[in-house]
Amino acid sequence: MRLGAQLSAMPGFEAVVEEAGRAGLRALQLFSRNPVGGKGQLIPPLPRMKALLTRYAIQPLYIHAPYFVNPAALEKTKHLNAKTVLVAEMRRAKQLGGDYLVLHPGHFSSPGQKEQAWDRTYETLIAMLSAPGKILLENTAGQGKELGADLADIGKLFQRLGRTHRIGLMWDTAHWMAAGHPLTTQADVDRGFEAIDQTVGLARLKGIHLNDGEGAVGSRRDRHAPLLTGPLGREALKALLRWAETLDIGVILETPGRDISSRQSDLTLVRNLMAEF
Repeated sequence: MRLGAQLSAMPGFEAVVEEAGRAGLRALQLFSRNPVGGKGQLIPPLPRMKALLTRYAIQPLYIHAPYFVNPAALEKTKHLNAKTVLVAEMRRAKQLGGDYLVLHPGHFSSPGQKEQAWDRTYETLIAMLSAPGKILLENTAGQGKELGADLADIGKLFQRLGRTHRIGLMWDTAHWMAAGHPLTTQADVDRGFEAIDQTVGLARLKGIHLNDGEGAVGSRRDRHAPLLTGPLGREALKALLRWAETLDIGVILETPGRDISSRQSDLTLVRNLMAEF
């Protein structure tokens, strides 16, 4: 298992990698640009980036796509913009030494548009695959008319794409609970991994966003919370960590906060639970 966190890149890309490495993180997630809008700034030369990632054995490095683009946009101009931004984001991820670009599947606006929206997401992914790199689709809370709350839908998309080595899944535990699946016991966690295996295949699971949620199970609210302050159970948390250890995948804390100090209690909790294995 590779324990990591989502950190702000405001100090600079190389500085935040060094901060993560000195804190003992072995995975990391960053945004390459402002996630909520504005023009992406050019990534400056990063002569130490590769060496820092190697020195601190940080892998995977996940780059999260910005939130303001909608890969499923039905309106032609918005869909073209989404493809343009996300193809560029694939290249930005490579510039940073990223292993994966993490992406939400998108959303639609009116009843009856779901299948058409998935078609648009498919077209966006095909465009993104024209650039080098790998993509992870993230399951969602199903807030509003959001795609991706049902793993079966993601599985169908993967079958349609047929690119096993370049498309995978990032499993978000807060979103999973918000979509109606409890994570209280070992059995709950086992059912979650069984669902992943039956829909997308465990081999496609390349990371876990380890989050608790503010809302109740089934709330459809995308609100993250510190570990064990919401519906996530202690037994389930230990089980999630065991599974991640067995599969040797990255585990990224996206609980509230922007830096190491704000995530210290969650990092300590996870490390203490792992010490009990």
